[in-house]
Amino acid sequence: MTSKEIIDTLLKLIETLTAWPIILLLIVFLFRKQISAFLPELGHRLQKAEIGGSKFEFSEIQKAAVNALPEVIEKGIEEYKDEPERLAGYVREQVKKFPEFQATTPTITPPSIRGCSILWVDDKPMNNVYESSVLKRLGASILFVRSTDEALTFLNRDNFDLIISDALRDENGRSNPNAGYELLEKLGRTNRKIPLIFYTSSTTHLNPNRTQSAYGIADTPSTIIDLTIRALKLSK
Repeated sequence: MTSKEIIDTLLKLIETLTAWPIILLLIVFLFRKQISAFLPELGHRLQKAEIGGSKFEFSEIQKAAVNALPEVIEKGIEEYKDEPERLAGYVREQVKKFPEFQATTPTITPPSIRGCSILWVDDKPMNNVYESSVLKRLGASILFVRSTDEALTFLNRDNFDLIISDALRDENGRSNPNAGYELLEKLGRTNRKIPLIFYTSSTTHLNPNRTQSAYGIADTPSTIIDLTIRALKLSK
């Protein structure tokens, strides 16, 4: 079986299991030790592909995506081990991102973001486990915070090369549709020139007048990875 066939089989298996959350939870509980032992090996086996008799290696980004997949699944098991419906939904949504990473055009040279630091502002950090795991494997360090106030506290305390933020957040017990814009505007009133990228489920609802000073906007995993690498390279 080629690596491509293994990938396709894995995706179909996960799709089947997540359609039956109670069965998924039972399998995770009964075979949790075996699953934990198998996941790192899975990432290693998928680093090379063989299609039509031709062998090739994935780009650095694609390798990072392959190696991040086991961690993403394991993180979900840890977070939602007592909530089968949420575990199934989490695995289903994260695994959907995997083919997109595999479809990206291979890079000629490895992205140079090792040693760069990212402040990621999102009230639902579990939604970004896959993307952040890929960036960590490319060498970046990432700190997650859930609110603008937390972000400003850490910005005053530490140095960051990039900020990634959602637009709408639940902050201080209420929904704030302008949270991301407010962070960008407060950042603009300081002397620190840190690029900010908006990462949202859809860019169509963003206010273009309030995102003009942002480095960019993204609504797909491949786009946020690409923009992040570009922004961090410029910051060096």
